[in-house]
Amino acid sequence: MKKNKIALNLALFSTALSGVLVGALVVNKPTSTDIGASFAATEKYHQSVTERSQTATSKSDVADKLSQDFIKIAKDVRPTVVSIYSTKNIKQTARYHEFLDDPALKKFFNSPHGKKFQENNGGGLEEEQAPSKEQGLGSGVIIDKSGLILTNNHVIEGADDISVILNDKRKFKAKVIGADPKTDVAVIKLEKSSNLPVAIIGDSNKLSVGEWVLAIGNPLGLTSTVTSGIISAKGRADVGIADFEDFIQTDAAINPGNSGGALINLQGEVIGINTAIASKTGGYMGIGFAIPSNMAKKVMTDLIKSGKVTRGFLGIQIQNMTETLAKSLNVEDPNNGIVVGEVSPDSPAAKSGIQRYDVVLELNGVAVSDVNSFRNMIASDDPGQTIKLLLLRDGKKVNANIKLGSLDPSKTASNLNKPNQTNPHKNLKPALPDRKLGFELEELNPELLKRLGIPKKITGVIITSIASDSAASQAGVGRGDIIQEFNKNKIVTMIDFNKAVKSLKSGDSVLLKINRVGQPVLLAFTYP
Repeated sequence: MKKNKIALNLALFSTALSGVLVGALVVNKPTSTDIGASFAATEKYHQSVTERSQTATSKSDVADKLSQDFIKIAKDVRPTVVSIYSTKNIKQTARYHEFLDDPALKKFFNSPHGKKFQENNGGGLEEEQAPSKEQGLGSGVIIDKSGLILTNNHVIEGADDISVILNDKRKFKAKVIGADPKTDVAVIKLEKSSNLPVAIIGDSNKLSVGEWVLAIGNPLGLTSTVTSGIISAKGRADVGIADFEDFIQTDAAINPGNSGGALINLQGEVIGINTAIASKTGGYMGIGFAIPSNMAKKVMTDLIKSGKVTRGFLGIQIQNMTETLAKSLNVEDPNNGIVVGEVSPDSPAAKSGIQRYDVVLELNGVAVSDVNSFRNMIASDDPGQTIKLLLLRDGKKVNANIKLGSLDPSKTASNLNKPNQTNPHKNLKPALPDRKLGFELEELNPELLKRLGIPKKITGVIITSIASDSAASQAGVGRGDIIQEFNKNKIVTMIDFNKAVKSLKSGDSVLLKINRVGQPVLLAFTYP
């Protein structure tokens, strides 16, 4: 039977070559050239099948290699990631007299006489109960054989007791070495520990979007959980959990309990500290954030050394470039540079000659494109360190070498002239907008300053109304803004303002320096 089957197959193949199709007309008999072409096509087909097979094998090899890398990383790094249990003692008070439910007695004890009675009889009709305990769970990474652990500030903040459980189930008490709420980084230390595995801290600056990473931590109390993903983005800011933000975004699964855990590259190095998630449900939705290892390392070093973080201070208020600002300041590329809006008196920047309207193009030879990255770079430098800035001033490039001071929040430019009012335009009288500029103004005077709660030293003209469809409104100018400079001309009175506007022609750039609830802001638009 086998011989017949083989023969049949060969016969069919042979019949096809002879140009005969069973049950159909006989076609022209092929020439030797046709037969050769047929063999070539058959050979090409088999070659294609072989190549696809080799490609599939190659992809399988790559997947297997990646799997083996994941296995090795998990084996090496999991022992360095710990579970952190924090306990807060919450004081509670409670009434100890059931008769206080009586409405008449309630009324008495809430009256002046009743309150006086309570003061004369032990300070009130409440007693302190035994404190309740608030439990917290997070993760951490062992960074030194002495028992130092890197984690998030929010994992241990306010804790009265901290316990740490290692991957091998050993349990230790821990104490806080230092914490920095501005970056959400903290360092704790195990008590009486030994034989500890230590994680390797990598260079987060070398990360690329699309790179494979693993997240290791204790989500929802599930210890030593490993998840995988990629770097989705770098330099994420405005997450809203810290003053200095430069987050790595990843789609590796991160959930409550992962905070303080490790984000690992394929070299087995910690390149981030898992910190937060963006979620509508409270759980994983594919968007997680980690503090870059380089930022964490700088903060960690300071905390270990002195228990606090020192940051460089320049003394300027800055804002991102816009197309209208770029046009007003003669900047060719609106995607390059940031604008100086204010300079703190007696600051390193002021002493070095930095001026309002300067455009910062480079910091230490690195191009500057946004405020957040610039702030982080300055903050990562130590006080006393000299930095080099490349500026654009009135269309000309200027170099500046500046010795940084020490950051004192009370002396920053953003806190200059900060008024007490929270909504100054509530007390402004509405008025019809100006036909050309789209807004109407009122000169600041002592009565108006007092009524609006604005410090007496603030000068300028205040916008009392603005048309929503005006160029100024579209640029961000709003009711209650105080115009202090118009195209770099100082404005104190309406005479100053009218003089500055008088020479404007349609199509000219308008550059305003305004005071908005104490904050200096630069805005620009085209004069209609």
